Amino acid sequence: MNASDPPRPERSRGARGPRPARGERTVLAGARTALAGILAALVLAATACTAPPLNADAYLHDARQTTVDLLSAARTGILVAELAEDDRAFQPYLEVSAKDVEESARSLTDTFGALQPPTPELDGLRDELTDLSDATVHDLSALRIALRRGNADGVVEASEKLHETASALVDLRKELR
Repeated sequence: MNASDPPRPERSRGARGPRPARGERTVLAGARTALAGILAALVLAATACTAPPLNADAYLHDARQTTVDLLSAARTGILVAELAEDDRAFQPYLEVSAKDVEESARSLTDTFGALQPPTPELDGLRDELTDLSDATVHDLSALRIALRRGNADGVVEASEKLHETASALVDLRKELR
C-alpha cells in the first residue's frame, strides 16, 4: 500500500468480509434452501427406489411387472438377432439396440433383486425370477458381444437362448396371473 491508495476500512477480528446487501442475502438464503431441498429429494428418491414392498400382493405385482418387462427385453433381443441374421438393419443400429435392451434388463434385474420377499412362501418366486433375470441379461450380453464381433454363429446361439428364456418368462407370467 502506498501513500496515494485510499485507506482501507478497519475490520474487526473474526470478520469474514463486508456484509452482503439485503437482496444478496435473500438470494444466498434461497440458494441454500434450494440446495437443501434438492438433497432431501435425492435422499428420498434413493430410498424409495429400493424400499421393500409392504405385503405379498405388492411383491406379486412387482414380480408380474418385472416378468413382463423382462419378456419384452428378451423379445426385443430376439428381434435384433433376427434383423442381424437377415441383414435387414445397419450394424451400428443393431449394436446400440442390443446394448440398450441389455442395460434395461440389467436395471430390471437390479431393481427386483433389491426387493425382499415379505413372506418365506415367496422366496421360491424370488429365486426363480432372479434366475430368469440373470439369464436374460446374460443372453442379451452374449448377443451384444456377438454383434460387435460380427460373429453370426454367436448371434444365432444368443437368439436360441433368448427364445428359451422368453419361453420360461411366458410360463412364469401365466403362473403369476
